[in-house]
Amino acid sequence: MRWGGGVNAVWAREKPTLQTSMGEVLRRLGEIVADQKRNLVFATVTILVSSGLQMIPPAATRYVIDVLIPTANERLIIALAIGLIMLHLARYGLLYLSRYAVALAAQQLVYELAQRLFENVQRLSLRFYERTGTGDIISRATSDVGVIQQALTGGMVNSVVGLVNMVAYAVVMVVLDWKLALLVFGTLPMMALASYVSAEMLRERYMTVRQKMSSVNAVLAENITGVRVAKAFAQEGASTERFQMRNRENLDANMATASVQAVSTPVIQMISTLGMVLVFWFGAERTMNGTLSLGTLVAFASYIVAFYQPVADLIQINNTIQQALAAAERIFQFLDERPDVVEKPGAIDLVAPRGHVRYEHVWFSYEKDKPVLQDICIDAQPGQIIALVGHTGSGKTTTVNLLPRFYDPDAGRVTIDGYDIRDLTIKSLRENTAVVLQETFLFSGTIRDNIAYGRLDATEEEIIAAAKEAYAHDFIMRLPGGYNWQVGEGGAMLSRGQRQRIALARAILRDPRILILDEATSDVDTETEMYIQRALDRVMRGRTVFVIAHRLSTIRNADQILVLDHGRIIERGTHAELLARGGHYRELYEIQFAEQPAGRDGEVAAATRPRQGRSWSEGQPARTG
Repeated sequence: MRWGGGVNAVWAREKPTLQTSMGEVLRRLGEIVADQKRNLVFATVTILVSSGLQMIPPAATRYVIDVLIPTANERLIIALAIGLIMLHLARYGLLYLSRYAVALAAQQLVYELAQRLFENVQRLSLRFYERTGTGDIISRATSDVGVIQQALTGGMVNSVVGLVNMVAYAVVMVVLDWKLALLVFGTLPMMALASYVSAEMLRERYMTVRQKMSSVNAVLAENITGVRVAKAFAQEGASTERFQMRNRENLDANMATASVQAVSTPVIQMISTLGMVLVFWFGAERTMNGTLSLGTLVAFASYIVAFYQPVADLIQINNTIQQALAAAERIFQFLDERPDVVEKPGAIDLVAPRGHVRYEHVWFSYEKDKPVLQDICIDAQPGQIIALVGHTGSGKTTTVNLLPRFYDPDAGRVTIDGYDIRDLTIKSLRENTAVVLQETFLFSGTIRDNIAYGRLDATEEEIIAAAKEAYAHDFIMRLPGGYNWQVGEGGAMLSRGQRQRIALARAILRDPRILILDEATSDVDTETEMYIQRALDRVMRGRTVFVIAHRLSTIRNADQILVLDHGRIIERGTHAELLARGGHYRELYEIQFAEQPAGRDGEVAAATRPRQGRSWSEGQPARTG
């Protein structure tokens, strides 16, 4: 079975491209960690002192061989041994302090990166979420940040210590014997070339690894969310196969990285071995002819081993660093994302709006040259109910999504009380609008928390009053814990109707001037629908309301009904006017009630009669079957 995998899979299968140079990534990381200069300076000083202390033992060894042993000075040998012990204790203490300081700076960097990433993702427009998989977002905010944390707390300290030690050993070797030192330094260009080539290859492959890991996370998240569907259709095997395929791609990406490591490590080690062989060859010859003391050769051998040891460490550290650079580039890609909907400089607040909403010749498209809305004109007077009907994909939801500026129109404008909404601050615009969706989402936490999400500073009395208006208080009080009942992830511990009434309470608490209802009563039983419609009747009073509904029985009393077809308004009027006109709306109405028993109000005829004083909740309940 082959899976397309949707947006998440497409994103994960894109060929990785390195859009940023290594130097630029390091520069940006440095800018973030600049606030930790004090810790970094302290760590650098302690590392330098520790590395300086490390230079002493080989020199002491030379002194013992060339001076103390020939003179049999036991007391000085004992004193030197005690001094070396104290030296190592001091060095280890300095290393502890340096590692702690670097870890503190690294943790601050990780914290700052994660915070900036979350804040920027929160600001981005809906288009970003439409083209980006959930798994990819989660992977960058957790896994990629974790890779950087690991590199900074381990690899950074080791690499700095290693580089400082290499420079120090190089200086000492030059002082000790410059001719032998030149033999060692002659191997460095070959090492640098091998390291550079492997670093470039590793970074590209680690970028692939990070993207494949995002793909695994995406499939995992989808299957956990959709576990009920998988079980209902007995497709656990297909889900396992899909995960196995993505997991195999991740394995292959990691093996491609391991293959580079398997080649680069022996190559660099062979180069270091070549340097040691040359030193021993020429050093032994000079010792035998008397131009080099045995103590100097032994000390030089100690230094060369210590000089090449950081090289071997840096090979391993390089793998960690390349992972971190690939992860950092992916994080910076999200940090560089900018919202499509931006607030104008000097935007004004929407204060005490009356709720007069106008769509003036609005055009909109998700993709260039593929308009979803075409020349939409709507005039919603304060307090009116505007209903939008039409087939799936006709543009109903897109139309209302322009009102809180989830998107901006390509042409035309949307106004509230004469103000172009693009001239208003986004915060004040959305504070005066509320949206109740068909698929109600609740956050993990208590019922109280979810209702208060509409207005975080609400009092307990206001929360309860909003729940009562939404006909939610009674069922809440029947739950164990009442308002402290944990709703579970996404509201899983509540029924769909209960979630919708809590969502209504949330909207009521916000007390918006403009209300958007997107299929707020769909897919619930008749009794639940009755409660929801009673709540809606209260909520809509005195507000400008936009209603999207497939159940035409629920919109009989709308002030305007707009019939959309392929992004155009093809009919508009009241329920009675549209039925009398005998157009597309009447056709939809008759199709919906074709199976209703005749004489039950004489549906079409009754619908065309004037209805004085009818409330929203008095519409005929729609069938649930």
